[in-house]
Amino acid sequence: MTTPQPTLAGFQAFITNVMKIKPADLPTSSPWIGIALANAMAIVNPSLACVGIPTADAADVSLGTTWGTLYTEAVYNLAADNLINYAPDQPGRSYFKRLRKQLNINGFVSGVVQSSSDESTSVGLVVQDAARAFTLANLQNLKTTYGRAYLALAQSTGPNVYGMS
Repeated sequence: MTTPQPTLAGFQAFITNVMKIKPADLPTSSPWIGIALANAMAIVNPSLACVGIPTADAADVSLGTTWGTLYTEAVYNLAADNLINYAPDQPGRSYFKRLRKQLNINGFVSGVVQSSSDESTSVGLVVQDAARAFTLANLQNLKTTYGRAYLALAQSTGPNVYGMS
């Protein structure tokens, strides 16, 4: 059995069913969908394609029957993050502009906060070793739900194999 790979049609279904983006805000004919997908496929570690995802049907949960792979899931999540970061709005629409403002997509973040305090409160967080090796792109991925989902899957393959470090 061949393992399903990410497809343009599959990513379009992800946009509609998971991201819940309306066609008026991102038509299925938009070239940005293919660009976001192609960029994600170039970045995501292909070793994730070796890990199948069992079907959701409880009566048919077997490791040999899969609808996809962790690679496909990682690619669609990174491609979704890519869309949020750089897909232009349709004329007369402001979906991506509003979303970017809400998520502070265009704000610069130089790293992960490790500690913060003032006179009455103090918070300290342990920064995992993987976060110390984050690239600027990885820091940008942290701003969206889809980017974080991608990083979680990418890090599951081991340390420092999710980026070009």
